[in-house]
Amino acid sequence: NKFKMSENISSDDSGSDKNFVNSISSKARNEYKQEIVKDMAIDKMKEKLETIQEKFIKEFDKKLDHMVDDVINEVKLFNLRNYELRQLFNDQQTVKQKHINRPPPSSSAKNVKRQSSKLPDKEFMERNSLLTDLFEVKHIRTIYHIFIVILIIMFLNTIVHDFVDKGAINIGLQPIKAAFGGFHIALGVWAVMQMSTLCVYPAFCLWGHGRRKLQSLGNNQIIKLWDLISLILFIVYECVFIGVFGKSVSYYQLALASSVATLMEQTRFLMKSYAFIRSNVPRVLAGGTKKSTADDKPKELIFIPSFSKYLYYLFCPTLVYRDEYPRTKKIRWSIVFRNAIEVIGTIFYVSFVMERFLIPLFHEFGEASITSGKFVLLIFGSMMPASLIFLCVFYCLLHAWMNASAELLKFADRLFYSDWWNAPSFPAYIRDWNIVVHDWLYTYVYRDLQQYLFKKCRALATISVFTISAIFHEYILALTFRFFYPVIFVQFEFFGLLLMFITSKNQKELGNLLMWLALCLGNGLMI
Repeated sequence: NKFKMSENISSDDSGSDKNFVNSISSKARNEYKQEIVKDMAIDKMKEKLETIQEKFIKEFDKKLDHMVDDVINEVKLFNLRNYELRQLFNDQQTVKQKHINRPPPSSSAKNVKRQSSKLPDKEFMERNSLLTDLFEVKHIRTIYHIFIVILIIMFLNTIVHDFVDKGAINIGLQPIKAAFGGFHIALGVWAVMQMSTLCVYPAFCLWGHGRRKLQSLGNNQIIKLWDLISLILFIVYECVFIGVFGKSVSYYQLALASSVATLMEQTRFLMKSYAFIRSNVPRVLAGGTKKSTADDKPKELIFIPSFSKYLYYLFCPTLVYRDEYPRTKKIRWSIVFRNAIEVIGTIFYVSFVMERFLIPLFHEFGEASITSGKFVLLIFGSMMPASLIFLCVFYCLLHAWMNASAELLKFADRLFYSDWWNAPSFPAYIRDWNIVVHDWLYTYVYRDLQQYLFKKCRALATISVFTISAIFHEYILALTFRFFYPVIFVQFEFFGLLLMFITSKNQKELGNLLMWLALCLGNGLMI
């Protein structure tokens, strides 16, 4: 019994020891688990802090790089502006015009140019419009303020005249309403034109990929037939595009401003689609492969640009196609807002001039017979108002509108015109008045004509460019007014070419005087 009791006591002691050990081990396990959880939480916090630190350092480096780039760009732009202003005031017209859109040739490039007759390409770079830089000069900015004061005076004059004469205030809205009649229909026509122009891209991709597959078969006759069919279809598309949307202006009886906007957009779409095809067809014809410089393995080329590049090209304010353009880093909404206000202001400016100076001259037109003497008086009476409208249209479209669209699309090259008002000849005026259209004519018409058709006669290529430009100007005006009155065609083909030959390099002042005289006479005749 004593032995059994001792065994029971020893077993109880061992059990209590085991329970004590188990309780200690469970506490240790819990504490260990808690320590592990704490360590894991600390590790996660360290990882998060490290990632935050890395992001902060990257963002700081990125912002610092942007700040340095902005400072460098500002210095470059400042030097470029000073150079351009010096060129303007030093009367270096000939040198500036020669290299305004194309890089100036170096000494080695001149030797290469003598060996090759290929004309240089259009070069895009980050730069402001000329008036934007000129407005930084206080003397030029004062002229801008004078035009604003004239607008305010005409606004007050219209209010007083309407209130005293008619007993109602119109503030020039009547000509605007009459000119933009059917504008909602014009927007619908524009949307259809936009969609049809977008369809050019998949059609071009179909031709490019189809031609590549045919090249793998090695049948040149089928390839030539495929190219010929595609070319004919593209020509038919362009002709149908001109006929259908040109007819829509008269079919819907659009007003003057709505008709002009529709026809100008139609012409823009035609030029953009042709430029895209003309720029990318050689890439497809090249085959799409080349050898890498590092090794001799064939490297695949992107012979068809992406749709995003084509879409950006359709909206950006240029007619010359490139895969990439110089871009600004952000949209400056203050500039967009200011240019939009200027567009609206110039529209009212034109409305006031029409209502106060031009409409009274022609209010009896068609109701009574007009003698030849009265007709001459009407022409001379409309010259100054028409010239003022000419300047307003230039500022509205080629400066305010183009700069607003360029800022919205972050398009950095804002050289849409040059100092055409100093042009010593009519060709110089055409070249500097609208650089956007001139670049297209130079890149896709003049260069091709000189390279493939008129190889030894630049004069014929120049006359052909003048003729094409005059035809499209007359096309827009004829469909807008519903009759054919070829003033611009005569001005381009007769006075323009005449001024080109009678003004020499030593007669810049005389040439500029004759150019302005022809502009004023032409504007009066057109009105």
